[in-house]
Amino acid sequence: MEERPTPFGDDGRDDAAAAGAEEAFLESLPPRLREVRARRELTRDDLPRRGDSMDDPQLSAATQRVWDAERAEARCLAEKHRALADLYEHEGEYEEICEVDSVDAARAGLALRVTSGAATWQLRDAYQAVHLFPRCLDRLETGGMPTAWFQKMLRTSRPLSDDSRRKLDIAVSSWSPDISPERFFTLLKALIALLEQRENRPDPAAGLRRMVELLPSVEPGVGTIQVSGPIPDVLAQWKRLDECARAVQAAQRAALKEGTEIPHDPDGRVLETGRALPLHELRFALLAGADLDLEGVAVPAGRFRLNVMVPALTLLGASDEPGMLDGTIPLPPSMARSLAGGEGAWYRVLTDPTSGAFLPLPADRYVPTAAMLEHLRIRHSMCAVPGCTRSTSWASECDHIEECHRGNPEVGGPTEVENLHLLCWQHHLDKTTGLLDPTRLPSGRTEPGRTRWAIGRHGDAVTVIDDLDTASIRIAEDLADAWSCFLRGIRSAEPFADSGADPVADPVAGPPPPAPEPDRAGRVIPMTPPPGDDSGPPPSHPSRDRRPRGSTEIPEGPWGEHGPPPF
Repeated sequence: MEERPTPFGDDGRDDAAAAGAEEAFLESLPPRLREVRARRELTRDDLPRRGDSMDDPQLSAATQRVWDAERAEARCLAEKHRALADLYEHEGEYEEICEVDSVDAARAGLALRVTSGAATWQLRDAYQAVHLFPRCLDRLETGGMPTAWFQKMLRTSRPLSDDSRRKLDIAVSSWSPDISPERFFTLLKALIALLEQRENRPDPAAGLRRMVELLPSVEPGVGTIQVSGPIPDVLAQWKRLDECARAVQAAQRAALKEGTEIPHDPDGRVLETGRALPLHELRFALLAGADLDLEGVAVPAGRFRLNVMVPALTLLGASDEPGMLDGTIPLPPSMARSLAGGEGAWYRVLTDPTSGAFLPLPADRYVPTAAMLEHLRIRHSMCAVPGCTRSTSWASECDHIEECHRGNPEVGGPTEVENLHLLCWQHHLDKTTGLLDPTRLPSGRTEPGRTRWAIGRHGDAVTVIDDLDTASIRIAEDLADAWSCFLRGIRSAEPFADSGADPVADPVAGPPPPAPEPDRAGRVIPMTPPPGDDSGPPPSHPSRDRRPRGSTEIPEGPWGEHGPPPF
């Protein structure tokens, strides 16, 4: 097998020069980071004495089994890193290519049973473990380094450059594996800080991250935006936002006292409660309503509306099935009803009640219509590639599953819903270059659609189904159960069963009970018995000679489609 060249490059030095450079680096370290030794060796046989379990053979054996399991886990982790590193196929620097090529992440995600985002991080760690930390990886494979130590080293060394990580591997691999974990983590943190200081960074502030990201929702109906940046900038923005909120709060209190118009009270809460809004709510309102200065840059209109799917019975208050925001974020029923009640237009989405599949919409044009795109958004709330978690609400592209030829519409796939899907731009590029090959599988009209994906040049295949509306399935089951209970209640309350004997003429039964008062509130008409049932007239339509004494005379038919009076 041909050995793949190291993607991070080779300095071309011979072994003697490399050994000299390593020795010089170790000599440049402080003694506490260079000479790391333990007072005594930690072995498997020494565990009972070190753990004070010499008098308990069962506890000692359990401790040694944990030791064996940890060494086996370390070997498996090393093997996993080497296998993941072999999955990646490219020439050049990993850090530059990983942002564009996501086919290997999809392939790794299939094997690891994780999303493409999680697989990308594991690919990154595995490639760095093999090519930047080869000495520590060898110690991990032989059981000389615990898995927690190795994974901690990978995570905390991410801010370092490749050259600094190679030096970190040289230093850590020379440490004794018998030191305590507290000492290892303390020395590791100090060594990483030292290597960061030695790196040639012209502007230390440039290395500070500046980012605004949407975090996964933890509490139902609540989202979180995280802002990270240099502490002076963040504090300045916070101070300004807080001062604005306090000024508005003071103005609200003054308006309440003087009886003037209350500022920033669109819902009328301040006027209703007689108290100013809390500062945290005012900060949110001011931040949400702030205008962004784009210096004349035009922002394109949103391609999709923000979909909040609410089951019909939830709107009516007859069900507590949650709503769904963009098909991925559940909303409490009360919030879903409130959002729907505040909108001037609703859009009906038809689903199959048994499978939950979104019913397809017909189209014959090449350019997808707005209705087709909205249907695809509902059917694929995230990129259609298996394992990809990028939302299709923004930065998505509509693509033909079977390629469509613009100049010759008779050749290639048609522009219809079953031949369209939404992809993120990275996976759309991979499909165009032939690294992804989807095939739409046949399915019934009311069944959820299925797509088989061939990933990579080796053709690893996986089949995925479209998104479903699980609320439709649940509501259909609830309606079926309610109808069954309704029928059981009607049949159990039938007062006139055809037993072949007149209850009035039965001497044992005693005098007939008094006639019940007629129900003026309403009347329930049970189902008609099935054909062929000649056991007697329907219970709701008793014959005249079996009508109880004192009851109201029912006029002759016909009665119409709603049955006898009072209908």
